[in-house]
Amino acid sequence: MTTKRTSQLFLALMALAFCKVGLEALFTPQAVLANVEITLDNSSALSSMRAVYGGLHLAFGIFCLWGLFKNVSAPLVLIALYTTGFVLGRVTSIVIDGMPNEFVITWLFTELFSLIVSLTLLYFAKRNVKQEILITP
Repeated sequence: MTTKRTSQLFLALMALAFCKVGLEALFTPQAVLANVEITLDNSSALSSMRAVYGGLHLAFGIFCLWGLFKNVSAPLVLIALYTTGFVLGRVTSIVIDGMPNEFVITWLFTELFSLIVSLTLLYFAKRNVKQEILITP
């Protein structure tokens, strides 16, 4: 399987994940946060949840879908930045606050895996572009 095909497969999976979280957060924001025992008890909290985990994640999913057909590198960079932020935040919280529940630990490993995959695919995509430039007269 080529790097481009592998990247497209990864982006398709990430698009599904982003869109799933986005749609769930838009329509049932409290259910999304029940796993981390956060209660959304006012319209400002609900609005923030719908915006960040709903609208933003849905937009990320659509961007990953766009990347399937137009440019795999741009959404891979987005995923690398996104997952870097989440891993950094979660590790900082573990150091400062202690171990979170199993749900959060599972997400930490999922985000770390996604970070490694996105960086690896970006590395190989960049390497392939350099090789194409060297081969083309």
